[in-house]
Amino acid sequence: MIIKRAFRATLFTLLLAPWSLLHAEKDFDVLAQPSVPSHIASQSLIYSLRKIGDRYFATGIQGQILYSNDGGETWEQAQTPVRSSLLSIDFPTPEQGWAAGHEGVILHSSDGGKTWEKQYDGIQYATEGLAFYQKMAGEEPDNEAIPPLVEEMKLAIEQGADRPFFKVRCQSDTRCNALGAYGMTVVTFDGGKTWENNMYRNENENFNHMYDYAPLPEPGRYFIAGEAGLLLIADINERIGRRIHSVPWEGSFFSSAATADGAIVMGGLRGRMFRTADEGTTWTAVEKPATSSIIAAIRLSDDRLLAAGAAGEILVSSDNGFHFSLVPLEELGPLSSMAQGPGDTLLVGGAKGIQKITLPR
Repeated sequence: MIIKRAFRATLFTLLLAPWSLLHAEKDFDVLAQPSVPSHIASQSLIYSLRKIGDRYFATGIQGQILYSNDGGETWEQAQTPVRSSLLSIDFPTPEQGWAAGHEGVILHSSDGGKTWEKQYDGIQYATEGLAFYQKMAGEEPDNEAIPPLVEEMKLAIEQGADRPFFKVRCQSDTRCNALGAYGMTVVTFDGGKTWENNMYRNENENFNHMYDYAPLPEPGRYFIAGEAGLLLIADINERIGRRIHSVPWEGSFFSSAATADGAIVMGGLRGRMFRTADEGTTWTAVEKPATSSIIAAIRLSDDRLLAAGAAGEILVSSDNGFHFSLVPLEELGPLSSMAQGPGDTLLVGGAKGIQKITLPR
């Protein structure tokens, strides 16, 4: 089991981000050591970019969080309490924000992203999760779904804080969800004072990695995309993730974007992209040129869709995701994220740090 899991983790790193270093810490001092100020932080490896209000945010290696108030022209580095690589960030309000990443870290900011505190980590995930499912097993002795979760938490304790959260998304300044490797999902209803392990609410018995959220047109409903064709449809009110079995392939989905006409476009391994307009009942293969794995997708303010390939390709769609074409650009290097910039600009993040480019019309 451990060998299989190590192989899957290595395979994910090689496929999704072949340009990154394997993240294999021998100890977890990174959880107790603050990030180091660096004048080249914006030129270092960047994992995520977000535009939230008028401010841009970027997360990267060794606990780095950057923010820009001038459209990405200049960047300031925030104070963070860890050196874990951070993979995702979200702000439900201008002041309240959360970031998540390696070692199961979840950070919180209450001052618009200038300073951060640690709310949660992989050690808590394992120990609190084990206690939670052992208690549930005692209360529901006939529930066959609980013993595998108990064993999963025991394995997490043995392996230490080695599981990353790939994405954090917040519905308000009190409710946030985070998902990650081996099916790990947690939720808070009190602004991060406590985090609840809610893996048992998802139809993911193989503990597949979970990579991305995609909001559906109906408020409170969203897709959860993952590896090996995993796609769940979830409702924040029902708090249940139900497996969609109509997905037309068995590869991993890494990214998703909502179209202007209410459809969802999914991107993933080997550059494959699919479109659904009925919450996964039927699917259409997106017409596009051959590319590397699709690791990011966004909708621009003019309703065009952009998709980014891990090797540095940028694709554009002007018909709500039925067709994509390559955007003619100079070599960008391996990418991991992108965000719409001011005017006709685009910010991309990856192995070369943050780059600002002009999109041709």
